[in-house]
Amino acid sequence: MRVYLLSTAVAPLGSGLGGGVERMVVGAAHQLDALGHAVRVIAPLDSRAEVPDLRVLPGTLAPTAIDRGYDEPLPNDAGDTFLRAALRDLASRVQPEDAILNFSYDWLPLRAGGSLPCPLGTLVSMGSLNRALDREIRRVAARQPERLAFLSAAQAADFGLPPGSVRLIPPGLDLARYRFNAHPGRECCWLGRIAPEKGLDDVFACAARTGRAVTVFGVMQDRAYWETLAERYPGAPVGYGGFLAMPALAEAVREFRVALMTPKWLEAFGIVGIEALACGTPVVAYRRGGVGDYVLDGETGWLVEPDDLDGLCAAVERVEPIDRARCRTLVESRYTLHRYGAALADWLGALARGSANPKGATA
Repeated sequence: MRVYLLSTAVAPLGSGLGGGVERMVVGAAHQLDALGHAVRVIAPLDSRAEVPDLRVLPGTLAPTAIDRGYDEPLPNDAGDTFLRAALRDLASRVQPEDAILNFSYDWLPLRAGGSLPCPLGTLVSMGSLNRALDREIRRVAARQPERLAFLSAAQAADFGLPPGSVRLIPPGLDLARYRFNAHPGRECCWLGRIAPEKGLDDVFACAARTGRAVTVFGVMQDRAYWETLAERYPGAPVGYGGFLAMPALAEAVREFRVALMTPKWLEAFGIVGIEALACGTPVVAYRRGGVGDYVLDGETGWLVEPDDLDGLCAAVERVEPIDRARCRTLVESRYTLHRYGAALADWLGALARGSANPKGATA
């Protein structure tokens, strides 16, 4: 089967601004190629990625759904946008026996999916952020459920979709690129885009209160936000470790005793969490969204009630008894690239059949 992967429309591949979706697109390309599919990735101009076949197209990038108010109307489909260019290009190329997997969190592919010559499935990458987009997702879920997949049950529930009614495809990692370390020598790390919704406020506050040093890794999306926090907590032992590509990121993360996840929004999954666990680094996270699938209290880290700074600080002090080998084992058993690829392949079969049967959905 020829498979087209439509990348995120908010940023070029390789920029880091697309978050974990960028890694999911690249991983999907390699896994489906290894399974014998002819794969092409469609991505915005200036994208850089080691994939079998990359086609970049011009067009205005989409604003992130985070910046759109919940009750703000969806934009019309006018304008010279990347998504419009990508869908026009696909409509002119695809054959009925092909398939499109969409990784862009936007209404346009959802709306256009029913009018293309081949099936289009959307892997929904965020939780509920906009009322009109929520309605569109629920509309597709009711009429053609095989066209949707989600990263976690908690994410699907955020749209009002009950457990067991949706296909779940969590991401997977190439574990050969994540070396296990049983004996870390550094304190705390934090991974992600540096932006307000990721909750770095609480990381600075926790570091100031506990004296535990925190190294932050990720693309500097909002420098003013970072500088504001540095001014607010002048004595906090927080440093910026840069935006690292693989395998440099894994080599850095394996050296820390704990990774922190402090989102102020529902994390649909949080791929940085399993990246830390793959290195043996336990995770302390707010109990928001999909993180509860892999942060198991006392086994792979600690879950803290959202925005509970006291609980966050206390959990950071309780990671020593956690078995770092158990952290690695959990990723080996649930979140490999092989399992991710198998789940995508099963989904492609369902799309071809027009079937909602989610067998193997959590593989």
